[in-house]
Amino acid sequence: MKIHSLICILALTILSFVSPGEAVAQVSRPQTRGMYGLTELQIGYGLQGNVQPNEIGFTGLSLLAGYSFSQSFSGGVGVGIQAYNGSNAVPVYVESGYCFKEAGLGKMRFFLKANAGVLIRLNGEVDQARLFGNPQAGILIPVAYHKELSVSLGYFTQWEQKQQEASSQYQLTNFINAKVGLRFY
Repeated sequence: MKIHSLICILALTILSFVSPGEAVAQVSRPQTRGMYGLTELQIGYGLQGNVQPNEIGFTGLSLLAGYSFSQSFSGGVGVGIQAYNGSNAVPVYVESGYCFKEAGLGKMRFFLKANAGVLIRLNGEVDQARLFGNPQAGILIPVAYHKELSVSLGYFTQWEQKQQEASSQYQLTNFINAKVGLRFY
């Protein structure tokens, strides 16, 4: 429970440093090339329908260092911390994404992105390392000069190898996850 509180406090602290610039956000152009940072708070809800440890849900905080190759394509590497209902893990991942053209008021943009990587166990009764994939769809909303609010919804799947007596079998654990974050460049 302490880790959940720590993640919430860190996320609120980071978001409190964002000054909402009404007029500046409207005229700020999206990034065309260069480095960017993305800090996201996430929450996941398990789709297994049972109450096994590590399958009910999770919360997390992640940091991504990315590069925009054009106004539409970007990629990066990230690290974070996730607190499950039975363990804690550190995700190390790569991410790539595509942003669509500006739409609506305020120059908001829709995007599709996917990340994949390894979950490294800190504690709990799970494998030392698990693989994961997370396709997502969302929206970027300008909030200040060179700052955008990122809101997305995704399908988080992790693969864990379960050792049986005669065979080794992979177990899939699926979650619906939501992310809210701040992208700055």
